[in-house]
Amino acid sequence: MSVLESVAARVDSQDAGATGEEVRETAASRPPRPRSTDSRRRAARREARTGWLLAAPSALLILLFFVLPFCLTLVMSVYDWPTFGTPEPVGAQNYAHILSDPKFGQALLFTIGYTVVASALGVAASLGMALLVRPRFGGRTPVRALLFAPVTIGFAPAGLLWLSMSNVRTGVLPALAAALGLIPPGTDWFANTGTTLALVVVMTVWKTSGLAMLVLLIGMDSIPQEVYEAAKLDGARSWVTLTRITLPLIAKPLSLVILLTVTTTFLAFDQFFAMTKGGPDNSTVTVVYYLYNAAFVNLDRGYAAAVAVVIVAIMAVISVVQVRLQRGKA
Repeated sequence: MSVLESVAARVDSQDAGATGEEVRETAASRPPRPRSTDSRRRAARREARTGWLLAAPSALLILLFFVLPFCLTLVMSVYDWPTFGTPEPVGAQNYAHILSDPKFGQALLFTIGYTVVASALGVAASLGMALLVRPRFGGRTPVRALLFAPVTIGFAPAGLLWLSMSNVRTGVLPALAAALGLIPPGTDWFANTGTTLALVVVMTVWKTSGLAMLVLLIGMDSIPQEVYEAAKLDGARSWVTLTRITLPLIAKPLSLVILLTVTTTFLAFDQFFAMTKGGPDNSTVTVVYYLYNAAFVNLDRGYAAAVAVVIVAIMAVISVVQVRLQRGKA
């Protein structure tokens, strides 16, 4: 109640001969006066203005570093845009070239296969690591830090590190595998597409699983301990506890991990550039590597812009389908 209302109540009570205690009782028992429509509108406008002010920096960054470059890329994609010379409009010729180029189809199929394998192994590894380091035990924090450490390394340095360790002449991994009798001495892993892809997948999982493990650990720590104690009293085993309690209760963090893993894996470039250079025989060229070759090796900027637009469209479709599947609406 406002000061003016208190004063008015006191004056009225004095006029009626009421005591001070009666005035306080009357004021306290009086229901609050509802806010007027104008005041609610002013509050709504004030909240909307505050929201726009808070979102403005992020919206400006998105406009400058995504919307504007994407619009310029769309324009470039319908031009023959040489590095030197005047751009000339060619319509949808660049997009037709993409559909007719077997190398793009090969790169797309390889990228899809690599994405499926690396994402499945990455999510499984991160979930296993999170389950392993979640219980309390001595040295848990150093173990967690050790598992997270590869995340702090960039993809290019990590790729060079694994390239050095896997070198047939100087690397420790081929010598160790030969000593254990797994491969013949002198086997070059980068001469075969299968072993080359396996090395890149292992490096990618090693590099990215720590961050996903951290996200899943946060989700697991939010589960009340009483839930596990109740399941234990009911005689639930470890597999039942995992599938009936842990996984359903970390569905949202797990969905985020799957989305981020699939997205980053589909856009893989650094690890292949550092470790394989697209070899052997261009069998490990991803779609982003194909884009790089079009823009900076063949110097065909208009065609590279069309490839970039196609990649963005594919990523948008994958993201929408994935989100709808995870929400159970598909």
